[in-house]
Amino acid sequence: MSVTIPPPPVPGASPSPFTPTFGVIPPALVGRQGEVNDFAYALDSGPGATGRATLITGQRGVGKSVLLHVFHEVAASRQWMTVHAQASPGFSTSLTEARLPELLARLDAADTVESSVVGFTLPFGAGGLTTRTESTNPLTPDFRHHLMRALEILAAHGTGLVLTLDEVHRSQLDELRRVTDAIAYAFSQEAPVAFVAAGLPQTITSLVDDEVSTYLRRAERVTLGNLSPENTRIALEAPITQAGKTITREALELAIGASGHYPFLIQLIGDHAWRATGDEDVITVEHVEESVARARTAMHRQIHEPTVEGLTDQERSYVLAMAADDDRSRTAEVARRMGVTAKYGSVYRARLITRGVIEPAGRGWVRFTMPYTREYLLTR
Repeated sequence: MSVTIPPPPVPGASPSPFTPTFGVIPPALVGRQGEVNDFAYALDSGPGATGRATLITGQRGVGKSVLLHVFHEVAASRQWMTVHAQASPGFSTSLTEARLPELLARLDAADTVESSVVGFTLPFGAGGLTTRTESTNPLTPDFRHHLMRALEILAAHGTGLVLTLDEVHRSQLDELRRVTDAIAYAFSQEAPVAFVAAGLPQTITSLVDDEVSTYLRRAERVTLGNLSPENTRIALEAPITQAGKTITREALELAIGASGHYPFLIQLIGDHAWRATGDEDVITVEHVEESVARARTAMHRQIHEPTVEGLTDQERSYVLAMAADDDRSRTAEVARRMGVTAKYGSVYRARLITRGVIEPAGRGWVRFTMPYTREYLLTR
């Protein structure tokens, strides 16, 4: 069977303004101004300020990685340096042996422990600094050593460092402890540092509850969720009009309702609707209907599948029992369908709420947090 190669876009055609890719800042970032303001205030307020240690949590697709990137922009606007890492296995080694040495290389021309006087200019134009670091003892610098050396240089110029970790997970407890212990020490020395980590709800909760670091227990918690209906409208309509097209009122209302106000799904629907118009200038109901069908399939593959696969057998039984209901589910009825007592069912209800898969919907009721979860479960 042959395929047809699509023609290239006509000259001057505008690409889709939407960004249905994890971690990419959307064209209209709405509903997060409070969190951005708080972080900027933390950097501006000096050591010990609330927010210089922050944990970001929320389900997949709500914008955790996006907010980390925005925090980097906040840091840059204050001439702070930034270091970022995915908290995958070996991340602390990468930070120690690559990321922080790279930062130090930009701050200090010396590449050995034993050095003579070295002069250099900070890359952000803060001015020159002359340092002397001498030692007759062979050292294997660890994470804390590199961190404190960088912070000492930055502090001399009235600036600091923002360290961000994405996708933190319990399987890296030892590595996370190594990093947070060093950050906690820097805090105790009133060094100019901020630490932000992002992860799924259950991971962040377990890390705070676990004996990883008392430092994490004092960190600010930011929980991201769905947008308001008005912010959903802005997130869909503004990029379309700014990129030179329009959307009918009926099509916009359909897109808003179909998105469930879920940030990732908003970007998916907007992108597929834009693509469906081709060379046309107006997005119609027909375009949105096509986009919703395609976006739902992508949601199943990228959001629902990994979420459900990560559940235990009993947690999966609980959500499957909920799928029998159109909207919210009565917890007593869910337990009855599972063939367990209400008390036993409440254990898994609590776990699923902690995971961010379901949410309370009134006394004795629950509902799914993410749009189309029920539809996904029914098709399994």
